[in-house]
Amino acid sequence: MNYFKQLTRQEWGLLLLRFGLAIVFLWFGFSQLLDGLKWVSIVPAWATDLLNIPPAMIVLANGLFEVVLGTLLAMGFWVRIVSFVLALHLIPITVDMGNTATGVRDFGLVVSAIALSLLYSKKNTSIAIENDNQY
Repeated sequence: MNYFKQLTRQEWGLLLLRFGLAIVFLWFGFSQLLDGLKWVSIVPAWATDLLNIPPAMIVLANGLFEVVLGTLLAMGFWVRIVSFVLALHLIPITVDMGNTATGVRDFGLVVSAIALSLLYSKKNTSIAIENDNQY
């Protein structure tokens, strides 16, 4: 079956949004897992104080979290919930980065993830996986 010829513009938009966000989270997640020391310097002090664990462990946990949820997003499982959780996950990161290029980029990712969470459903995505829960 050739699903891609049947897609509407809205379906293409949602598919691109879902895959684009998945790729971003997978890239950052694997980057943190494979080269965690590069990321340790940007772990905020409040996070280490709150969690009472070393920054390297926070980076590894964050990387694993982003890889797992990015994979779920790419595969189309629980897209609405996963994208909303990823948006919530990015809010403190965005606030911590502040009014910088990275903070503005992260703000765009938060808004994109929220938009995907609000717009996605099996009804408007004909290539959704059969066992996908639209929540």
